[in-house]
Amino acid sequence: MKTAKQTPPASGSAERLSTGAGFTLIELLIVIAIIAILAAMLLPVLNKAKATAQRIQCVNNQKQLVLTWALYSGDNRDYLVLNGGDGAVSSSVAHLWTFGGNHGDPETLANINYLVGPAYALFAPLLANPAPYKCPADHSTWPVAGHNVLEQRSYSMNCYLGTIPANALAPILIDSNYKLYLRTSDLTTETPSERFAFIDVNPSSICTPAFGVDMTLQSFTHVPSCLHNGLGVVAFVDTHVESHKWVDSRTRMGIPPGQQYIPHGTPSPNNVDLHWIGQRTTSRK
Repeated sequence: MKTAKQTPPASGSAERLSTGAGFTLIELLIVIAIIAILAAMLLPVLNKAKATAQRIQCVNNQKQLVLTWALYSGDNRDYLVLNGGDGAVSSSVAHLWTFGGNHGDPETLANINYLVGPAYALFAPLLANPAPYKCPADHSTWPVAGHNVLEQRSYSMNCYLGTIPANALAPILIDSNYKLYLRTSDLTTETPSERFAFIDVNPSSICTPAFGVDMTLQSFTHVPSCLHNGLGVVAFVDTHVESHKWVDSRTRMGIPPGQQYIPHGTPSPNNVDLHWIGQRTTSRK
């Protein structure tokens, strides 16, 4: 019985069958190169999106703080929550919106009780969650007992709001030539949208719960944060919150050589950012 004659495959078809199921080395290299190019193009976009999300969260944090600030005075016969600083390392009765001293207190930015402990913080009954006190872009640490721990607070309050003499750590915070606001009625002659309540602070400058402003406008007592691509986040007494672009390179400062922190009274004459802050801090008596 004759069998059907099988026709041999055309020359080169076996090679096509064996190699057609995969990529050549050159094709793989091209694909890898394309992926690398796309990743390089997308990474800045992703970083920008992350930075935007962090800034939005920072805005939301300060919105919670300024609303809490407004609620407090409404519940306390028009008196603004007490602000300033305290050089002590413990508290038995809450007497500041959040507790803390200066750089001499190792727990100022590390002790969570300073934020939400009823014996420490006047805000504690209204804001029991510590999360709104921390900017998501702030990953700074604070030295405690020989090692560094994550800072728990990124924001401070305008030193001319609610700072009585006992809490002023004089003469660091208050200039007697300028108005001090202790009740919401003290702000009736001001424009609420032009007086700041809270500001995010340079992690190397933050210390007291109050944000000090040298009203001579020739130096920084405390320095604003620029962690959001050169933007700062500021909450105002009318409870609106905005991002502001710092334009003077001196505002975007780090720790000077030989220092642990940015010192109070860091000179910065004719700094437009410092003038912007000062104009929104207080006014002459």
